[in-house]
Amino acid sequence: MAFDITSVLQSMAGAVKDKVTTAWPQVQDVWKGFVQTNEDILQNIADGRISGQLTDAQVQSYMTNMKDLLQSQLLALEIMAEAIAQGAANAALDVFWAAVKAAIPVI
Repeated sequence: MAFDITSVLQSMAGAVKDKVTTAWPQVQDVWKGFVQTNEDILQNIADGRISGQLTDAQVQSYMTNMKDLLQSQLLALEIMAEAIAQGAANAALDVFWAAVKAAIPVI
């Protein structure tokens, strides 16, 4: 069976999409960046293993590094989303609190 990096990357994207479900629109940009940066590296790893130049252990080491990289990128996205959510919550509660204070009768 021939190795087709384009097909494999599409399958990988599908696996990511299945895991993140509703967050896919945000994660999709991270995934695209990961692919653009690492497609050649992944192709080289595959070629190295298929040709016998790399052992399973070497490939696993590279895969651990790639997993850590992608996980870091996704965690950064999560942190940004959390910061946005915190800011939105704070803004909403600030409006609420200002309205409560404005409604308190002045004696």
